[in-house]
Amino acid sequence: MAYQIRISPPQRHTLFDLRGTPQALAARLQGIVPNLPTQPCSLVRHGQGTLMWLGPLRWCLMAPPEAEAALEAALMQGPADHDAAITLISDTQAFFRISGRDAAVAMSIACPLDLHPTAFGVDHVALTDAFGVRALVLREGDDWILGLEPSYAAYVEAQLRQIV
Repeated sequence: MAYQIRISPPQRHTLFDLRGTPQALAARLQGIVPNLPTQPCSLVRHGQGTLMWLGPLRWCLMAPPEAEAALEAALMQGPADHDAAITLISDTQAFFRISGRDAAVAMSIACPLDLHPTAFGVDHVALTDAFGVRALVLREGDDWILGLEPSYAAYVEAQLRQIV
């Protein structure tokens, strides 16, 4: 059965892996993101940036590629903080946007998570897998964003295209 979905070509985003306590990260992100997500596996948006809470002490900041230099300068300024680690990881992920009437169905085929809107609502995020490949999954309105290691992009794209 073919589904009505659209799959964007893989795109690059600026990504920072953030590890540390909420207090330490809030201090480092001051002036960049006004507040941290309040629930695990959720995100907040500020301007073009998205801050995701992925685990007890793990966060990810995503922004457009053109914001990388400015964000890196802002995040890396000041003295080293032993309670917060920030690493630029932009080259480690390729992102697909999956949209269309049956996007949720396609994602449920790709991913083992319960993606029903009552369990995985808008602005939810999770580290999981898609077609057996480690993936970052988030909802953006009715669209889905799927991030994965670039070396697996062609494989995952081929799997998605089989659903169409």
